[in-house]
Amino acid sequence: MPAWSELLSSKERKRLSGLGLAAAVAVLLVIASLFFWSYRLDSLKDEARGLTAELEKISAQNEQARKEFQSWQETEKDLKEMETTAFYSGTGGQEAFRQDLKKLFQQAGLPLPPINYQYDETGKRQFRRLAASFALRFSYPSFKRFLYQVETWPRLLIIDQINFQKIDNASGALDLRITLSGYYHEKEK
Repeated sequence: MPAWSELLSSKERKRLSGLGLAAAVAVLLVIASLFFWSYRLDSLKDEARGLTAELEKISAQNEQARKEFQSWQETEKDLKEMETTAFYSGTGGQEAFRQDLKKLFQQAGLPLPPINYQYDETGKRQFRRLAASFALRFSYPSFKRFLYQVETWPRLLIIDQINFQKIDNASGALDLRITLSGYYHEKEK
C-alpha cells in the first residue's frame, strides 16, 4: 500500500505542509494565548482578593464609624435629658435648688441648718454653680444617711468640701462644715 505522501502531488504536498505549518502555528498561538489568559486571570484573581480585603477593611471602618456616630447621638440625647432632669434651669432654678436642699434634709431626718448660698455669676457660661454651705452636728449613721441622700438625689448634687470641725469621741458626734453644689443651666438664647 502506497504512503499518503506518494498519492499526493508535489503541489498538494506543499499545500498540505503549509496547512500543517499553519495549524501548528495556530495551535502554538492558542497555547500561548491560554498561558497569557491564565496569567491574566491569576493576576485579576489576586487583584480581586486585594480589593475584597480592602473593601472588608473599609466596611469595618464604616461600621465602627457608624457605631461611634450612634454613640455620639446617644450621648447628645443623654446630655439633653440631663439638661432637663439633672440641672436646675429656668427662672425658678435657684428656688428649686433651695427647695431640694430642704427636702434633702427632711429625707435624711436632719433639721434644716442655717445655709449660706453662693451663686456663680461670673462670665457668660451656660452652666453656673449654685453652692450652699452649712454646719451640721450629727452621728456617723446620720452622716452616712445624709451622704446616701446626696448620692441618690434625682438632680446632680456634688459635695465640694467637708471640713471636720470637731469630733466628740465620747458621744461620737461629728461637727462638720459642708459645701454642697448644684448646677444651673441657662438655655442658649
